[in-house]
Amino acid sequence: MSKLVYFSQKDPRWKDIMYSIRNDKKQTIGTSACGPTSAAMAISSLTGQTVLPTTAATYALNNGYRTNDTGTSWSYFASIAKKYGLTCKQTGSLSEVKKALGEGKLVVASMGKGNFTGGGHYILLVGMAFKDGYTWINVFDPNHSYSRYGTDGLIDQGVKNDGKVSAKEIVFAKQAKQYWIFSNQIKEDGSMNAEEKKAFEALQTKVTELEKQLTPCPAPKWFVSEFGSADLGGLIADPKFTKEGWRSLAVGLRARNKK
Repeated sequence: MSKLVYFSQKDPRWKDIMYSIRNDKKQTIGTSACGPTSAAMAISSLTGQTVLPTTAATYALNNGYRTNDTGTSWSYFASIAKKYGLTCKQTGSLSEVKKALGEGKLVVASMGKGNFTGGGHYILLVGMAFKDGYTWINVFDPNHSYSRYGTDGLIDQGVKNDGKVSAKEIVFAKQAKQYWIFSNQIKEDGSMNAEEKKAFEALQTKVTELEKQLTPCPAPKWFVSEFGSADLGGLIADPKFTKEGWRSLAVGLRARNKK
């Protein structure tokens, strides 16, 4: 992951674009597409490919994941993750989420009524920090201008209205309904694509050549022909050197013979 990418569902570029399956102009990306916006942030951050909220919302509409009233269905996240070559694991375990965040993975959370929403809302969890004796989870809230985080000390808003806040772990323990862990795919079967296979074969060839150069061997025929014997008339007890060793010995003997 090169860098974290933030998007707001209320960005003027797309906040008024309709996000509805019943042609309701009041249902827009700005009012209802927190799910696709959270997914767009996760995908863009993990792949390095810019996937805008408009693209993520269109995918939901075209593939039946936009619900009539409540927003975006839970099954949407695994589907769009697969489309962009990512893995997505759904879980209800906060412990599993914390472990995933510690490994650099990103997590979409479905939040119920509480500090983040008066009804339902998707947010993206991007990391953790430990301060003042508490575990805080770093959040990219697609509703960047939300003003009802509360004054109970459970949310650290940081820079106001930038969409990037931190919340104490207890917020998720009490208010999160479900999570989706996004991560890059790992080739568990050890298979290689064509480019990887070619590079591996080239490396194998190079290693084999190096091994041959470093393996001790009897005197080459040219050495015996030039100097009479491999052991130089009994001067060498065990006449075995690498190919480079035989060449170096020959150079030394020739230099001596010229004196």
